[in-house]
Amino acid sequence: MIIPAALLAITLALCASVFAQEPGCLETSTMGKMAGATSIATLKARKQEAGDSYRAQVIYAARMLEIDPNNKSAAELLLNLIPKDIDGPQQKVWLELDELPQCPSGNLSHSDLMPLFRLQYHLPRLLARAVLLVPDKMQDYVTYAYISIQNPESDYAIQMQKVCRVKHLEFVSAVDKMPLDDKKWFVAKIFNPDGCHPLAFPEQ
Repeated sequence: MIIPAALLAITLALCASVFAQEPGCLETSTMGKMAGATSIATLKARKQEAGDSYRAQVIYAARMLEIDPNNKSAAELLLNLIPKDIDGPQQKVWLELDELPQCPSGNLSHSDLMPLFRLQYHLPRLLARAVLLVPDKMQDYVTYAYISIQNPESDYAIQMQKVCRVKHLEFVSAVDKMPLDDKKWFVAKIFNPDGCHPLAFPEQ
């Protein structure tokens, strides 16, 4: 059956109208395009469209580090964005970069969502890379381990292994500076600096 041109135009207009009424969908789509950028120039252009929200900064810094693995500015920015509170709004962003609850219709393309899912999965690895570039942020990096592993899919402790081996003195010093109770929990449940052994593993 051939759909009349007028009816098709009305249908498309209605779909566009529904999408336009969902700012959460538009925002997630914009973030997805930024997460999927394949060049620095494209990433910067899409960052201008995405704005300066906390989520936009996280996605920008993380994706920049993927595109340019030796970018110390991106590394420092990502480390500065590490959440400080296990139940705070910043940690919620790290756990759900796509913010699907903000788009109840689910009117999002696969090409926009998949880069966000991939980037979120890579965050522990990217933080490990970042702190190797900016070891002055080791204390923040080590301290975040407790918050990160609250996500059962996080491989944060596994990613710490390389950091511990490459920057062992800085890593051990950061662990030693933790409050005593936090340090005991860290070395018993999360990561043993002696030999650089991860103790917390993602659920399979």
